[in-house]
Amino acid sequence: MHQTLLTLAIIGYVVATGLALAYLVQREELLHRLASLATLAAWVLHTGALLALAIELGRPPLASLPEALSVAVWVVVVLEMWLERRYGLSVLGAFVLPVALAFSLQSTPMRPLIGQTLSGAWVWVHIGLALVGIAALVFNFAGALMYLLQERQLRAKRPGALYYTLPALATLDRLTYRTLALGFPFLTTGLLLGVLWAGAAWGSVFAFDPLAFLSYVAWAVYAATLAGRAVGGWHGRRAAYFAILGFAALAITLGAGLFLPGKHGG
Repeated sequence: MHQTLLTLAIIGYVVATGLALAYLVQREELLHRLASLATLAAWVLHTGALLALAIELGRPPLASLPEALSVAVWVVVVLEMWLERRYGLSVLGAFVLPVALAFSLQSTPMRPLIGQTLSGAWVWVHIGLALVGIAALVFNFAGALMYLLQERQLRAKRPGALYYTLPALATLDRLTYRTLALGFPFLTTGLLLGVLWAGAAWGSVFAFDPLAFLSYVAWAVYAATLAGRAVGGWHGRRAAYFAILGFAALAITLGAGLFLPGKHGG
């Protein structure tokens, strides 16, 4: 049951992504309304899939990386719908939904798990905090991408269609900073709990695992970005480039957890 619902949800996300991208280019209100309806329908189906999986497993669907990714997508989509309505960011879906779709395609159990699934009280908190951090950093990436596109429109002195649909540069710069400031503490706390859990579960906090190692690399990039913004006065284009670099490191981290052998569930 949950696989059928998840497949339908992914199809819905594909439709919603296409409509959101079409709205970004054509700026027709009907496209935005259809994209919003498709997003909501897909999210409802996704909710049903997660509930069905939780009932089937008899536990929260967080004990392997594909399960956690699916929950992360669920969180990202509900935040996207809320932020779009709350702040009138009608183009937000065009930048967030493609990422959510890419993550959702990796959350389907089409291949056997790598390693063993995770369990224990520590790991639930560890994963939960990390998921909140990842969700916030998806919006950090989206804001940075929108900033660079809008800046390019302004520098061209002949604004194209995107100029009239994207928010002002100051608004996008605030978005990237606030989402980084929100996501980084959750990511940091999640990683610290993961270190404590690894010591108990693996016998050593220094046991090599690709997902854990690359998580530290991604954390270091985000730490440098936050320090640059808070202390070095970074803003605008430089901050946006570092946000994209950090998200690239985060995507590589998740890919390593899914496709490389390790101690985390794949």
